[in-house]
Amino acid sequence: MNLEIKSYYEKALNGGMEEQEALKEAIDRGIEAAVHRYAGASARNLGETLAEALARETGELSRLDEDLLQYAFERLIQTVQRPKEKEIERLIVEIDRLQRHLSTEEEELQRSLRELFVGIEAAGKKVASDIAKSWEEALENTELEHVEGLGILTETVEAALVAALEESDEVEHAIREMVRQITLKALGEGLLSAARIRAILTTILMKASEMAEATPTKAKDVIHGTVYGINDALIATVRQLKNQLDFTPEEEAQHLNWNELIRMLSRSDELYREIIDDVASKNSPFIRDILVDSADILGDQFAELKRISQETIEVAKKRLATLAKEAAIRGAELKEQLTAEAKKLGTKAWKKAMEMAEAYKNKQM
Repeated sequence: MNLEIKSYYEKALNGGMEEQEALKEAIDRGIEAAVHRYAGASARNLGETLAEALARETGELSRLDEDLLQYAFERLIQTVQRPKEKEIERLIVEIDRLQRHLSTEEEELQRSLRELFVGIEAAGKKVASDIAKSWEEALENTELEHVEGLGILTETVEAALVAALEESDEVEHAIREMVRQITLKALGEGLLSAARIRAILTTILMKASEMAEATPTKAKDVIHGTVYGINDALIATVRQLKNQLDFTPEEEAQHLNWNELIRMLSRSDELYREIIDDVASKNSPFIRDILVDSADILGDQFAELKRISQETIEVAKKRLATLAKEAAIRGAELKEQLTAEAKKLGTKAWKKAMEMAEAYKNKQM
């Protein structure tokens, strides 16, 4: 490789530049041209080849020194990395645009969902009195089903905790049941992934911690009820998943991320404990101790969550094996069809070739 530094150097000198600036200009232009010419080369090969050429050509000019070498190395790195940096900058801008668009779409989705419920509620005021109560209860249950989609999980948990504290004589029991219902509904709205579980449970535990801090005399009831209610919901959610996996339509089953699902289930108890510990670390020592104690007391309940998760993993693995077997059978059938078709076409081609050969032979006679 030739960087043509001497040629660029002499042109710069003739243009009136001082020697040091002329040499830097020559290095810049030589590196720029070489990087452009060898754009497909690997970074290592490009770096090694250009550095060797740089050492040789600057040495020929007797101008090789540490400062100049450092300048040349910097220019080489900048020149090679510049397209990638520009692409990264473009991607950052694009990601930012997509995030803003996603945020707008999520807000629009929540707004649309809220308006739907407002419309249903308005229609309920016009229905006959004998079905008004059923209408109201059905609407409340449906809203609870979509608590996460409405973006009001925090507000729903807060309202439930306040109601339990103000109206119930058995605060822990009431909170446990309400949190179980809210968590179960929220988890059931979308895909059961570790990230989604973490987001939902963290939201609920943080709100419960905030409420417990504000009502220290009932703090244990609030935290215990919340921690146990979430655990009940997790067990119920995994149990539902276990029952659903065998009956998931094949088309939907093929789009499931089975490995992620199995990985999440294999450590469901550990995941919940991690979430509790993480929320505990973000709270005061008073709340932190109650959260950690609650997790320690769960004990057997964690074991139950682990047990039902393990059973669900076995069901998932069996279903996955069945899908793989069915796919293999379909693949084999398709291969047989293609092989038969190929044989048919091959036979036709052979017959055609024989006919052409026979015709050619007759023509020669």
